[in-house]
Amino acid sequence: MIRKLIIPIIVLVVIIAVGMSCWQAKSKGRLKPKTTGLPIKVARYYWPGMYWVEIADKKGWFKEAGLSVELIDTNPDYNQSLNDMAAGKMDSNNYYLFDLVRHVVDGADLVAVINADISFGMDAIVVKPGIERVLDLRGKTVGLSKDSNSEYALDIVLERSGLTLDDVVIKDMPGEKTSQAFIKGEVDAISTWEPLVTEAIEKGRGHKLFDSSEIAGIMPAVTVFHKKFIKERPQDVQAYVNVWHKTTQFIKENPKEAFQIIADIYKRPRVEVAGLAQIDKLLDLRDNQTAFSYSTGFESLHGAVYKINDFMLKKGITDKHLDSLEFLDGQFIRALQREQIRDEIFL
Repeated sequence: MIRKLIIPIIVLVVIIAVGMSCWQAKSKGRLKPKTTGLPIKVARYYWPGMYWVEIADKKGWFKEAGLSVELIDTNPDYNQSLNDMAAGKMDSNNYYLFDLVRHVVDGADLVAVINADISFGMDAIVVKPGIERVLDLRGKTVGLSKDSNSEYALDIVLERSGLTLDDVVIKDMPGEKTSQAFIKGEVDAISTWEPLVTEAIEKGRGHKLFDSSEIAGIMPAVTVFHKKFIKERPQDVQAYVNVWHKTTQFIKENPKEAFQIIADIYKRPRVEVAGLAQIDKLLDLRDNQTAFSYSTGFESLHGAVYKINDFMLKKGITDKHLDSLEFLDGQFIRALQREQIRDEIFL
């Protein structure tokens, strides 16, 4: 009787094993989309939300995923890199959400597919001695890039103290030049980002009046592709998002090694690289599930777009009420999420 049962049991075990093997093979096939092998021009910049791009490149994970990524150095001028991206000179870049909306308003065919990071103290308003409260900014000269995320932040801060942008004198300049203008005494205050914030404080005898940690969710940053690129090469975009997920997990589990890669590339102390990642939060798959959900609060990219749109309407940058679904595309995050759920169930 026992012998009669053994053979069916063995057969059943073999069938299950073969079935699992086939499922895993198919699963791996889904996780590694069939890519085109065509070049992808991707921006690189010394910024926590873009660390993953250089780490993935260094580790060979783009090539492993079938992607032919060419990194474009955009460190000299962040805002110019956004214009270059909109003009089609590169395929992917990292935008503040505000800057993405601004370019969409101007007619750019850009779409966000990842919420890579969010400023949590990375951006700040730095002021000269004697300016102790926001009301003291009245009549003062503020250096920033006009119609940018930095001006948007200043507007929100001023509004909360009963002031408007008309109450200050804006001196328009690239964000990368704000700290030097502050140090030279050309402006009384600047609205900018790290490490320019620290440089202005240390060399220009400045101090922070405000930083982005004081209003949670005010400054998300997103990974952007051209709408045409997404339509023509969706598998490349999916593979790119998959590599992002793999790399963010690596950073979380191996921070010393990950930050050392960035430190070596930019010849900066690892402690600085790691410190920037504390004030500009790197977001993961779970964070992105929330970010691409549709709600009215800052926790949702759609909610943040609504507030940015209000600012642009008020300032006359646009007269349109925007549909955020036109340029926020969560399909690749959802596909990745589904694969993760399958893995958790069967593996």
